[in-house]
Amino acid sequence: MEMDISLWKSLERLAANWDLPIEQVALRLAEDEISNRVQKYPEVQNILTDSSFDLPQFAVVARRCWVMTGRIDAIRFNEYIGKGNESAAAIQIFIKNFPTDDSDASRRIQDFLETTTALGFSTPTRTRDWAGAALLASLILTAMYPQRFVDYRQGRWRRFAEALGQEHPTSTVQHSVWIVWAGRFAQDLSQTETYKKLWPNSDRRLNQPLWVIGGICWTGLSPDKPLPDPIDPDTLWFPEGSEKRRLHFIHERNRALVSKAKSIGRERDPLLRCEVCSFSFTDRYGSLGTGFIEAHHQHPVAALRAGSRTHVEDIALVCANCHRMLHAGDRTLSIEELKALLQPTFGSR
Repeated sequence: MEMDISLWKSLERLAANWDLPIEQVALRLAEDEISNRVQKYPEVQNILTDSSFDLPQFAVVARRCWVMTGRIDAIRFNEYIGKGNESAAAIQIFIKNFPTDDSDASRRIQDFLETTTALGFSTPTRTRDWAGAALLASLILTAMYPQRFVDYRQGRWRRFAEALGQEHPTSTVQHSVWIVWAGRFAQDLSQTETYKKLWPNSDRRLNQPLWVIGGICWTGLSPDKPLPDPIDPDTLWFPEGSEKRRLHFIHERNRALVSKAKSIGRERDPLLRCEVCSFSFTDRYGSLGTGFIEAHHQHPVAALRAGSRTHVEDIALVCANCHRMLHAGDRTLSIEELKALLQPTFGSR
């Protein structure tokens, strides 16, 4: 009950800071972190469960998991992978018949950390990098047992627990114990009413709650956290399965505003001509283009202060070409600036 209330209050503080309904906060919170886990962890699992474990392929996919992209972690991971068969054997021993009991699991993890720090996760002076080895261990466990473990960095889970007013192990406790604790903590959080309401399992993209919670933990719950910049679909490369999720979040946030702007635009001009070049999709494509136009935010969200609001008059209705040109330079052009750059067409020369 206490954890449930704390989670809700933390989200309420973020909602006030971002000037969004709490449901929209849940959609935007850790969006990229969660997407990366949803895309990459199944790939890691497939490689780990293949009868002919491919260490180089595991390395390729693991490097694409954001929890492994730290510079020092990447250096140590490369050292580890460089040990070849020894490292591959260590991973296979680690996951084979993994214990269901927490105490036994902690011992298995500790054994893996011992081996891993000897095979590459250590400093140039041969000081063992327990934290880096624990990060790798947690990545493997999270991919293999997504209902039991979360990817782990001690500082992040400590701050996350404290933000929710929950107790956690001391910093002197072994990382193997922390990894087991973090998994249990995330499982408890996934059972709260707040979590179930805002991140329902019925959404197939959220059907691994611990991946979602891991993403939220990684980004944190600070009430002063800035609102993430809106994602521009035109500037992104999407792995399979990512586009649907990310575009869904954008449309859900702006749908009412854009719909209202287009409705007013149709009242003023049934052909919905572009406000820059006057192109009309209806004129050009007939019924196929009826009602088609793009919405351009004239005041970039990244430039707004916390609490600012976007009004219908802040939306310009433009064709796809002009929309791209508005964003093509080092800064976003105004409608009038882009109009001034228009060149005569061949038909008018």
